[in-house]
This record gives sequence, C-alpha cells and structure tokens, in this order.
Amino acid sequence: MTQVAEKKTRKPKAPPQRAALDETDGSDVPAQLKRYRLAATDVAKGMFVAELDRPWLDTPFLLQGFLVETDDEVATLRKFSRFVFVDIELSNPEVVEAIRAAEIKGGDEERRPSSSSFRLLSTASSPQRDKRLSASTRAHFRRMMQPTDRRPRGFLARLLDRLLRLVGLGEAPVDREADARRRRAELRKCLPEGVALRRYRDRRTVEEELPRAQAAFTKSRQALEQTVRDLTRGETIQVERLSGAVDDMVRSMLDNPDALMWVARLRDADESTYAHAVKVALYMVALGRHLGLPKEELAKLGMVGILADVGKTRVPRALLEKPGMLTDDEYAIVKEHVRLGIEALHESFEPDPEVEAGIAQHHERLDGSGYPRGLKGDEIGLFGRIAAIADSFAAMITPRAYANPTAAQDALMNLFEWAGSSFHEPLVEQFVQAVGIFPTGSFVELSTGEVAIVLAHNRVRRLEPKVLVLTWPDKRPLSTPIERNLLERPVGTDGRPIRILRGLPPGAFGLTMHDYYGNEMASANGLL
Repeated sequence: MTQVAEKKTRKPKAPPQRAALDETDGSDVPAQLKRYRLAATDVAKGMFVAELDRPWLDTPFLLQGFLVETDDEVATLRKFSRFVFVDIELSNPEVVEAIRAAEIKGGDEERRPSSSSFRLLSTASSPQRDKRLSASTRAHFRRMMQPTDRRPRGFLARLLDRLLRLVGLGEAPVDREADARRRRAELRKCLPEGVALRRYRDRRTVEEELPRAQAAFTKSRQALEQTVRDLTRGETIQVERLSGAVDDMVRSMLDNPDALMWVARLRDADESTYAHAVKVALYMVALGRHLGLPKEELAKLGMVGILADVGKTRVPRALLEKPGMLTDDEYAIVKEHVRLGIEALHESFEPDPEVEAGIAQHHERLDGSGYPRGLKGDEIGLFGRIAAIADSFAAMITPRAYANPTAAQDALMNLFEWAGSSFHEPLVEQFVQAVGIFPTGSFVELSTGEVAIVLAHNRVRRLEPKVLVLTWPDKRPLSTPIERNLLERPVGTDGRPIRILRGLPPGAFGLTMHDYYGNEMASANGLL
C-alpha cells in the first residue's frame, strides 16, 4: 500500500498540559508561553498559528502548527476558520509586539484596540485559563464524568458550592436525572429503529484478554495490508479475510475493550495508515459496544473504520505528503479519496449499505462544513457520525513524524468543544464514557507528582482507574513499577487521597510505553 502520511506538524516546544479539572494554579508555566485567540479575519503574516477552532483534518493544512508566510495561507485560514490560536513564542517579533500591545489595551470580543490592527479575543497563559476550551465545555465535561458516582459529598464541599453560587461564582445546581433523560432521548434519535440494545459486561480481565487482543490487532493490520495490495494490483479483494479479522477484533472488544485499546497505544510508534485505520476501527467498536449495539452492528462499525481511507491509495502520494498547505485544486483531489475508496470496493464486492454510508460520510460534519457532499445534521447517519469522532480522536493522540501528540484528555475535551458544530454532542459524550477521560495506556501525572500509565478503567468512578506508577515524585524512573488502584483511595504523604492531576502526552518526561510494556516487563507485571 502507498503509505499515507497522517497530518504533519512542525514540532515546536510542547505546550504545558492542562489539569484534568482545572486544579493547578499554573505557577510553573513560563510567562512567555502564551497563546492568543484571534478572529480569523485578523490573521496576518508572521503569526504562528498553533491551533484552529476545528480539527486540522478538516482543512487543507498538512502542517498542524505553522508560520503564516503567504497571502494564500491567510485567505485559506479565513475561509476555513472563525478564529485561531497564535503562539507568540514562535511568531515574528513585530507581530508579538502588536499582540502584547493589544493585551495591554485590554482587547476582547467587544473592543478593538486602536493601537492594533486586529482584535484580541482572549489570552491563554496558564492551564486553567486556556481559552481553547469554553467555560460551558468544562462545566459540561465535569458533570458528564460523574453521573454514576454516588459517593456523597462532604458538608463543607456542599456549603462552599452554595456560597459560591450566592456570590455568582458557582455553577447552578443541575437536575442530574432530568439531564440524563434528556441526553438519552437525544441519543436514541440517532440509533437504529427496531434494534434491541444490550448491556455488555467485561467477561475477562485485561491481563487475560491481552494475548488475544494482540493477535486481533496484528491480524486486522495484516488483513488491511493485503486488501490494499489487492486493490493496487487490480485484484479482487478477499472480503472474507478482512471480515474475519474484524470479527476477531469485535470478540476481543466484547470480552474486555481495554485490552485492545491498550495494544493500540503500544503501537503508537507505528505511523502507517494501516495502524491508524485499525485504531479508528477499534474506537468505533468501543463506542458501539458502549451504546449496546448488537454484535453484527459492531462488525459493521469495524469495517467502516478499517476501510474508510482505502481510497487514498488512488490519490497521488505527493499530495498526501506535501509539506505545507494544499491549493484549492489539490485539496479537491485529496477529498476525492472518499469516492475513490467506495468505487474500489464496488469493483470487488457489494458493501453492506450501512458500511458504505459510514465510509461515504466519515468526513461529513453536522454544520455542513465537511465533504464530499456537505451533508448537515440528520442527513448524516449513525455510522458516519461515529466514524468522524473516532477518526479525529485517533489522529490527535497518535505520535506522528514531526508531530506532537495531544494528551488523550485534551483530545477528548477538544471533541467536546467541537460538538454541535462538527460532531454529534450525545455521541461525543458516549465516546468519552466508552474510552474514558484517561484511556487505557495513557500517561497521567498523579497528585503526588508521580507519573503513571492507566492500566484499566473503573466503569463507575471514571476518574479513579487502576494505574501503574512509573516514577518517583521528582520524575526519576522507579526500578520496579508499582500498581495502584485509585478506587481504593490510597493516600499520599500529605494524608490526602491520591488522584490524577492531569493527562500527559506520549513521551512526557522521556517515558515511553515500550520501556515498560515490552514482553519481559509486561510479563513481570502480570500483563501477559
């Protein structure tokens, strides 16, 4: 298969990570590491655009984070975005001076400083004030993560909440039951009519399921490689081989979804399109399992994820790997990969209608900004909506050549920020529930300062998973990792329960999963 490069980015200094629920004070964040939110109409040459208000996958920019140097780049940013985030550390000095002048003048959404040619919408200089995420997104995220946690709150915590509300600083009380009913009703509208949903329970532990999960991931990747080789040679696709691999994936996910997601994170160093497609498939199956879809529907979701991007084999490789922004004509050609993929499949077999619709719609967005047809709202089916979420999430968290991966926690919160415009909000909520705010295999920093990897989820209290502690509080590696179940409320040296402070991207503090999860270390820790 022509190896299709994922979206690439210039690799600037990694920005500071945000705390899970805004619990850090940001005092350790260098003052110069600031990002400013500007209206896209005010973008100018010399600015380093670090982030957009939408997924990079939905734009012609192959570099995620770049210095704006041409009028075409300015025009394209204005065409595809409403606002952008500019990193002043990487921008040209004259632009930085103008931005700081606007900050001093107090620029905001209502006022345009007379000394500046642009409108400064907001500044993000520390984790808890990062304006990439709205206050409503953060509040929604907090509420959503606690619906199954029935642990009563202490009197002082309840009293503080009430006092904050009295002075206008706290959140209004939420009728959780009514809110849950509303979300379920919205979700049910997009689920297939007449399909009996079921509740799946883990039938095996992660340790028990890991060998089968490893085999299922490898089999799926190899089946996809062979499928693409058949396509490029003009030979008939052996669909039975591919569907058999997807069935193995579904069986493993049904018994314990954490195991396959664990294996997927182990394969983060694999930047090939094959590995990305398998990850998209397993995230789609994970969401479908969480929704309670029947096994047959889960297999269809897996096929959508595996085959969504096969059409890229018929797009010139030079365009897929072009270092920089695509022209309008080039971007139009790249977007043709959706149609080309479906045509390629029809040359060998007749795809299931739901599978074909999912592939056709995986780049469509609720607000009509997607492609190839610019579908809106209810015009996009369930499989297309799920594929859009899974594809974007997998792209954000996977390390790529010259790319800084996003911490899974940040990627999930970005999905929330884009919900309603790009993605279906009820499905984003369920996706977070399915993979966890700190997915299996992700790095986290504990309140003790220790760094750990998430071993397995707690399905009830989602902020209290089982973790494997890798370092001392000063980040020095432990000679032997220590398993810790946060649900058991272990306490630190300060006498307080240990909790997760923030999510970390792969490679944080020089740590890699392979250092701890090679066969020898995995066996020593009971993981294989």
